Amino acid sequence: RVMSGARRVAPETAEAVKAAVRRLGFVPNRMAQGLRLGHGKTVALLVADIEQTVYSALTRHIQEALADLGLDVMLHHLGHSVVRLMAALDSAPAMRLSGVVLASSDMIDDEMLKARHAMLASHGIALIVVGQRKDHLGIPSIVHEERQAAMRAVSHLLDQGRRRIAYVGRIAGSATGTRRFNGYCDALVARGLSPTEDLVWDVVYRYTAGRDAVLAAIRDGVIFDAIQAGSDEMALGAMSALHQQGLDVPKDVAVIGFGGVEWSGYVNPALTTLSNDAKAVAQGLRDAFLSIREREGVRPLTTIERHLLLRQSA
Repeated sequence: RVMSGARRVAPETAEAVKAAVRRLGFVPNRMAQGLRLGHGKTVALLVADIEQTVYSALTRHIQEALADLGLDVMLHHLGHSVVRLMAALDSAPAMRLSGVVLASSDMIDDEMLKARHAMLASHGIALIVVGQRKDHLGIPSIVHEERQAAMRAVSHLLDQGRRRIAYVGRIAGSATGTRRFNGYCDALVARGLSPTEDLVWDVVYRYTAGRDAVLAAIRDGVIFDAIQAGSDEMALGAMSALHQQGLDVPKDVAVIGFGGVEWSGYVNPALTTLSNDAKAVAQGLRDAFLSIREREGVRPLTTIERHLLLRQSA
């Protein structure tokens, strides 16, 4: 009772217990506590791709926010694998987890996730999704606005007089990427333009993918005067390719990234991008787990605004 602070203990008794703890160097066994309570104090964080900068930043903020509630974070790298995702969810009860946070841009089958959510709930394990909406399944979701943000960025390029605007980013298989691409299309259609196949480059979220897509387009004679990238890494790769081909950014080709990673303001030219608020996501998770602990209603959907950070590249 003294160690947990769950119940009142007479002051003299509490001091005697604390003295014994100091003398013996006693440390509570959290695994044993988990067995007694039926769950532990660990939250599994399942991320699609730990090599993406956005996930490493997110992990740091989530760990700090949940530590404030006495929760530990156990990181799982899914590698965009559905098999790994299902295995991680299925093993949660045996691991006595307190909760699971799924942070992925990959398209996830609703029926599969709905069944796993019900299974986890039957074991008293909370499931929260970050990065895409699953609130229609009754799963609390924390998302950044994607479609509206992309539309604002591309509209900015159109306002500058750019008309041959390319989109480079993962679209097929990515729920987040699809919403960003839809925002790109919305901005064009609103100005009487239409997306064209030669200006849509569907590739993975990697620096090399952005670079190679631009080099291939130039080699094929594709004409473009701006690029909306699906991530800051891809935008940096695109700028590298443009510089390699002797093109000036932004004079010849303007570039906008997505994600607001820390280094984006320090490259040359500084990258115009759409912000990412990992701290707000982590705070949303903290609030959700606190509500669950106190048996209050959890907000079904939290949407975080992205801001267009105007810099030299566009």
